[in-house]
Amino acid sequence: MNKGYAVDYIKAFGIANILTLTRMFLIPVFVIASVYGYHKFAFYTFVVAGITDFLDGFIARYTKNITDVGKILDPMADKVMLISIYVVLSLKSIGNLNTIPVWLTLLIIFRDVFIAIGGVIVFFTKDVNAILPSVYGKLSTVVQIIGASIILYCNAFGIKFAYIDELVYVVGFFTMLSGIMYLVKGVKSVI
Repeated sequence: MNKGYAVDYIKAFGIANILTLTRMFLIPVFVIASVYGYHKFAFYTFVVAGITDFLDGFIARYTKNITDVGKILDPMADKVMLISIYVVLSLKSIGNLNTIPVWLTLLIIFRDVFIAIGGVIVFFTKDVNAILPSVYGKLSTVVQIIGASIILYCNAFGIKFAYIDELVYVVGFFTMLSGIMYLVKGVKSVI
């Protein structure tokens, strides 16, 4: 392969998008490590994925190279990673010291599916802005990430987390709140 062609491709596709793709490739690594009981390796994979998430956004904004591909890939990578984490954390059979109830994982999945379906409906009816991320959606994502980080860390280092029930309810509350707010925003946009 011509070296100049490879450099041109990277410039055109963007370093930020390459980092996003790297994060997507880390998802199965994380899941496989978790399923086979390599909880420390899974935790470190999660940390690396988090770093790529920060860097891709930073680089895209800093270089002013925000692409349409990145606008689709980045949130998709985030959602797939979060859902994968919560599915793994709800599996008692893989040796997780701390697990979350299946209902929380289902709530997160159904909220995301609900928002995706609602977004498509709104997109084809009226107001594209109704499907843009809201402060409630971003807050919910932050709470989900913090919750997952705490549990993954505790599982990786063999720490029994004493406040897991409270953490589960906080994550569940913010997940439901953001789903309700997206519903209200979507209904207002099509009425």
